[in-house]
Amino acid sequence: MKEIKFELVNEICEEQDFDELLLEILSYSKENRINKMLQNINKNKKIDSKIKKQLYEEIFEYVNDINESCKTNIKEIFSIGVKKTIKKINNIHRNELLKGTSNMSEKIKVIIADDNFHICEFIKKFLEKYEDIEILGVANTDEDEIKMIEELKPEIVITDLMRNNKYTGLDIIKNYFKKNKKLAFLVISADYKGNVINDGLEVAGYINKPINDYEEIYTELKRIKKELENKKYLEWDEKYRNLEILNIKKLLNLKEKKILKKLGITIKNKKHTECEIECLMLELLLYYDEPEEYLSKEEKKYQKSLEGTGVSREDYNKLLSKITKIKGEL
Repeated sequence: MKEIKFELVNEICEEQDFDELLLEILSYSKENRINKMLQNINKNKKIDSKIKKQLYEEIFEYVNDINESCKTNIKEIFSIGVKKTIKKINNIHRNELLKGTSNMSEKIKVIIADDNFHICEFIKKFLEKYEDIEILGVANTDEDEIKMIEELKPEIVITDLMRNNKYTGLDIIKNYFKKNKKLAFLVISADYKGNVINDGLEVAGYINKPINDYEEIYTELKRIKKELENKKYLEWDEKYRNLEILNIKKLLNLKEKKILKKLGITIKNKKHTECEIECLMLELLLYYDEPEEYLSKEEKKYQKSLEGTGVSREDYNKLLSKITKIKGEL
């Protein structure tokens, strides 16, 4: 999900019919006091027609002024509301990025593989009571296990090692250990781990048969899921901080570079990482012209003014829009 841009606020406001919105708001009133006032004036025989006309014109002019003021206020309130909503959505997005892709409310997708049909059924029935576990399938042969892994794309495979007196379950683990680091295996075996797992080949979890407490399987699945998500986050973080993707300086013209210099923002002539590009955006956003009520106390401390920098608001907005677009296309 990409961050929502503040430029959308103006577009949204332009699409609104504030005259219609004002009429709708006024329609909520149970009585129209202006109409009642006009009716009273009209019924009053002590007021001559000339004065009545003058009163009507002044009342209509006053109502028109109020309506224009209301429309302006509605538009401003609408704009602030949209900006606050966008900010909240973007903050949620940033927080999700900080946590990586970890979301333990997502179901853990598993396959159960064992040539013992009864053990598969016991494990399946036990795990089905947990809402955060999704059992994609049950395999009783090597062929079924491989087919399900390829087609159903599980996160974790609960598997035994020995089938028909051969360690073919172990062979499957070795095969996927080499080619798919994202797939994790939770082994449930009568053999001790050290007797069958070669040095250098790691499995995500190991439980010895007979299983005394099936709760241990669920606990292990949750632990493995967390480890997988942490690994995903570390991979994302490594890419975010260290993978150099583009040279922003080459995408800016001379005028835009001078604007950055006037604002005291240094940009190196090199390929930048996503983290560096985001830091540049944050520096630039310190000059963003936001309503006071929209900013938090902490943000107000750091907000900067364009006054005295020699940079006009128009030039600043154009540069911010361009860099926002560059960042959005990453």
